[in-house]
Amino acid sequence: MIRAFDHGVIAVRDLDAAQRRYREGLGLDARPGGRHTGRGTANSIVRFGADYLELLAVPDPAAEIAATGERGRVLVDYLARREGGLVGYCLATDDAAALAAHLREAGLDVLGPAVVERVRPDGSVLRWQLVWPGGAQWRRPWPFFIQADTRDGAPLPVEPAGQHALGATGVVGVAVAVRDRVRGEELYRRQLGLPLVAEGPEPSLAAWRTAYQLGDFTIDVLSPTRPGPLADEIASVGEGPFALTLAVASEARALACLGEAGIAPRPVEWAPRGWLIPLECALGARLVLVAADGVDGDELTAEEEAGILAADQEIAAGQGISWGDGALRQLRARSTLGRSSSRHRR
Repeated sequence: MIRAFDHGVIAVRDLDAAQRRYREGLGLDARPGGRHTGRGTANSIVRFGADYLELLAVPDPAAEIAATGERGRVLVDYLARREGGLVGYCLATDDAAALAAHLREAGLDVLGPAVVERVRPDGSVLRWQLVWPGGAQWRRPWPFFIQADTRDGAPLPVEPAGQHALGATGVVGVAVAVRDRVRGEELYRRQLGLPLVAEGPEPSLAAWRTAYQLGDFTIDVLSPTRPGPLADEIASVGEGPFALTLAVASEARALACLGEAGIAPRPVEWAPRGWLIPLECALGARLVLVAADGVDGDELTAEEEAGILAADQEIAAGQGISWGDGALRQLRARSTLGRSSSRHRR
């Protein structure tokens, strides 16, 4: 019943500014999505294929709270305290009613299915059904679910894929922060029925990681084992999505693209071969980049290398620290050490 990853949701205060930031700064082709009928929200879409990122704003908070109650209030309150951030992720189902019934039988409180629609800028209307475990979708340790509207048994057309200067090809993973390891395993393994593929400590986050697989998509459930970065995150924003991992056609080209915008990603220990975009550059969302197939044979031009180095030095100067040649050195080291032929997995 649970078919695939559908989209990740990044809440933003100013939709127009966020769309420009993602398009011009991050090289992600964010395009106007439209307004949700009868709600107080509007969005911009970063489309890869069937999957996408949603930049979600609340231009009319009163209307959103009136329409959705506590769900809307959580989103409005979240944006009142911060510029933005990752607030939810959605998985696709081919039978929303059957999934809702299954989740109820598994012991979850469930809201839906309910029909939601969005009026696109060209006046066309997209409709779908949503299912919300726990009756909520924002800053929760679980996904919500979507069934696309169909006609004659086939899904209706979606927006065309964007032209991403970053070279992003799709979303390949999500990390979710939960307070309690046992509850996380109960939720994902038994109630959602996802197969466990790996588990073990994640020292850099002071956490335990359990990894679940949904096709080519990986869900890493992280629970703190002691005070540390993950425990701090939960104390700050609560349980919920911690990071999204985007595949890029070439990590070298992606770093060059970001370097041109003065952005210097950093390698992260908890995401193998991953590059973390600074949170402030992604409006509070934790976005990690990995080579699409684990292989990156592209050679950079001298000008592209200079752009990465300049971004490294600019960030280092602003933070009052010495990174050396940071991302550029790391990229060269990875090329020297050899390349894995497998996709991002844990």
